[in-house]
Formats: sequence, structure tokens, C-alpha cells
Amino acid sequence: MVMKGIPLEAGKPKLAVKLVREQWLDHAAVRRQFSNESQIVRELQHPSLPKFCGRGLIGQQAYYAYEFIEGFPLIHLSQEQGRFPPSLVRQMAPSLVRQLLEQLHHLHSGLKPVVHGDISSENILIDPRQKLYLVDFGCAHFLRQANKESYQWIAKPSFISPEQARGESWDQRSDLYQAGILFYELLLGRRWNVGHSKRDKVLFAAATQRQADDFLCPEISPAISAIVAKLLDPDPDGRFSSAQDALKALEGV
Repeated sequence: MVMKGIPLEAGKPKLAVKLVREQWLDHAAVRRQFSNESQIVRELQHPSLPKFCGRGLIGQQAYYAYEFIEGFPLIHLSQEQGRFPPSLVRQMAPSLVRQLLEQLHHLHSGLKPVVHGDISSENILIDPRQKLYLVDFGCAHFLRQANKESYQWIAKPSFISPEQARGESWDQRSDLYQAGILFYELLLGRRWNVGHSKRDKVLFAAATQRQADDFLCPEISPAISAIVAKLLDPDPDGRFSSAQDALKALEGV
């Protein structure tokens, strides 16, 4: 649960305050993951990632705070929301995905590599300058400290990767798959995962097949289509090995 906070001192930035919901206070695994999340956010050092401001307790309720980001969720760019012309969103898509991949490269290649695990159009904010901010690290884990419990925190069903859907371990390539879903939806203005219920969406992700490189043609250029197809490969080994590799491919089109 995220709330907007008011700074106690004049001139200080507005805050976003995330708390553990009361109904989860007695769940040890939830408390451990929330503590892990706040530690991850505390160590982030990137202008397009949340800037940590502090953490503590309100009674028995744990919280952490970061600087409030002025923007709206990227989901409002989708054709289904109807707020922006599809042609404009399609034109913006490569630039937006490039920003996301730069943020993922930073997360995946730091001294303590982090996997986000829950990239979606709801967890990315865009400001009036078209700058992206990746938020909500509730599923994230330090890659080198991952254990069986780390992998139980998975993405929103519409953005779940095949390995997450199958209950397998997942790494930075799962983030790339989710980036591929985002790219697809920005380009075409429709959902990648067509399941209706949560169960249907998980089954869709687990059973998805490799797409031909030109599967988005003729609506989308062959080069862009091939990049999206590689990001969406159901086999992690078939995807780009890193966000940096995906960036290089995108810069070449």
C-alpha cells in the first residue's frame, strides 16, 4: 500500500510512503520480503529509480519512504485506456523501452545485482517530459542472495514470464520478457496475455510459444518485430542475455 506523504519541513520533497497492509502483519514471509524491498530501494542510485528517504515503524506497521514521483502510470498510454492516439504511442514506444532497458541494465549490473520481477505498465510512471520511472520493488530480490522464498513473489498475471508461471527460478531474463510484453502492448495497443482470470493468464504464460521474427509485420518494422520476438522468447536462453544486449539491438534500428 502506497500513500502520499507530506514533508515535515518546508522545502523538503514530497514523499511516497509504502506500508505493509495490516492483514499481512502476522505473515513472517511478507515482513521479510518488505524488509528486503526497503533495503533494495535504499541502495538504488539512479535518477529514474525511487530515491530512498527512510524507513521505520508506525506502531507495528513497517514502512519506508521515497521521494514522490510526479507522473502517471504507463498503462494510461495504452489504446485500451483511450487517452492518447495509438499512432503517437507507437512512435514513442522505442524511446520509452530504451529508457526502461537502461534502468534494467543499471539494476542487473550493479555491485549487488537486483532483479525487479514485476515490470508492468502499472509499475512504470511517466512524467510530462516523457521520462520513465520504474517503481514497486515488492517482488525484487538481490540476484546473488536469491533463495527458494525469493521466487514466490511474482509479477502481475498479465506480465508474468513463462518461468514464473511454471514456478521455476527466474533471473534478469524474466525482467527482459516483461519488457518485451510492455514493448508489444505499446506498439499494438492491445494485451499480450489474453487470459481473463488470473488462472487463465498464468496458463497462457506457461504455454506461450516462440514467435516468428516477423510476427508483428507489416504493422511494425521487421527490425523492431525481431527485437520484440527475442524479448518474448519463452525460453530464457533464447532471449537477450542482458539488458545491455537488448539496448544495443534497439539502438541499431
